[in-house]
Amino acid sequence: MTKLLLSIHVLAAIIAIGPVTVAASMFPATTRRALFDRSDPRGVAVLRNLHRICRVYAALGILVPLFGLATASSLGVLGDAWLIISIILTTAAAAVLALLVLPGQAATLAGLSEGPTPASLPGEPTPAGLPGEPTPASPSEGPTPASHTAAGVGGRPAAATTGVSPSSPEGAISAGTIDGRAVTRLGMVTGVFNLLWAIVVVLMIVRPGSTTGV
Repeated sequence: MTKLLLSIHVLAAIIAIGPVTVAASMFPATTRRALFDRSDPRGVAVLRNLHRICRVYAALGILVPLFGLATASSLGVLGDAWLIISIILTTAAAAVLALLVLPGQAATLAGLSEGPTPASLPGEPTPAGLPGEPTPASPSEGPTPASHTAAGVGGRPAAATTGVSPSSPEGAISAGTIDGRAVTRLGMVTGVFNLLWAIVVVLMIVRPGSTTGV
């Protein structure tokens, strides 16, 4: 029975936690690419799939501590220090995933879905013929919208008007309702989640101080 419980515990960790760590690690980099090219709908679709993987396999991940506790009880090591530390770290990892990583991913998807497109960003010229095009100004009011698009306001380049180059990654990231700092924070909390699980795995293998250690 102990071997069966241990086998299920290890398989659950591989099948449930593995996809979460991989998908969550891919999410920030994929977000940066989606922010850089807002015209490509595939970026948001990939992010939705990654978020769905994290949510589904996070729910399955509850099997890992359940079978882990059953295995520890069968081995008689419930009071060992390494197991207690592992339980604490597992709880912390679950809290980071549930309270920071998954909500951060959901907020990122909402920002990408609801944010303005590059053609209608505040402070940027709107191409002719698109909805939201400003009404042509009279000759006394300055250049026409076409001249705004071609040469910027007052003859200055468009980059000088917006403050960033539209073709630069920084310009694309600051274009939506989320920015590069939000993506960086999401990457950091995802790294903390992965680190906590890595420490738990090491403790499970080394089991310092356990009478059943290798």
